[in-house]
Amino acid sequence: MDLRCKMTQYEILMKDPMVSKHIPHTKWYDRKTLMNMMDLYSTIYIKPYNKSRGNGIIRVKAANKNEYIISFETTYKKVDKRHLALELEQIMTRPKQYIIQQGIDLATYQECSFDMRIVLQKVNNIWRVTLTSAKVANSQDAIVTNVAKGAKDYLLHDILQQYDQKQNSMTIFREIIDFAHQIASILGHKLPLKITGIDIGIDKHGNLWFIESNALPACKQCKLVNDKLSIKKYEDANRLIGNRSRNKRSKK
Repeated sequence: MDLRCKMTQYEILMKDPMVSKHIPHTKWYDRKTLMNMMDLYSTIYIKPYNKSRGNGIIRVKAANKNEYIISFETTYKKVDKRHLALELEQIMTRPKQYIIQQGIDLATYQECSFDMRIVLQKVNNIWRVTLTSAKVANSQDAIVTNVAKGAKDYLLHDILQQYDQKQNSMTIFREIIDFAHQIASILGHKLPLKITGIDIGIDKHGNLWFIESNALPACKQCKLVNDKLSIKKYEDANRLIGNRSRNKRSKK
């Protein structure tokens, strides 16, 4: 089983009645599904099913009833409804499979979208949170919040206390950690995971959303915003479960 397959993660999580409420609407890409999703949502994302670090992700926003704005890497293009699928398929790499996903209106910090990385490690059959961070996009219109694409890691508690739509920081922090534990437990029951980096978003109304789980999370930048005790917990857990440190891995 491909641990990188995003659709596998979503299909597993959608079977849980509580967690499924926090999973963005996600389908395999085809032209009919594309138009159906655009009828439902003002923004969608088209993602390679098994890539990470924000690579290959395309954003489509409705400009009006008949025109859309395609954003990919650093390019933006307005196209009409008739040519949307053709324009997208010129960007998409074949023969890779793609998924289409509901866009989430993420909460912002200084008007830039952010999500959160929660790293959990399974030691003695118990999932433990060892590292956390908030990943803030590098511009107001950034397509993704991946550090490899220019986003920056911050101390999670700092962002939760200061973000633009902030709520009670301790309450939302507890909800995030509880949600991450639920995700790790469900995925870990079906997949051979010992470590996972779970990306979670908060929308502007305070709702939590699962973005994806990374079976081999890059933690170099995340470690820089964690305290010495958290880093020690992470490294001790790595030794216990036999995982090598991912310090040499490219940033995610």
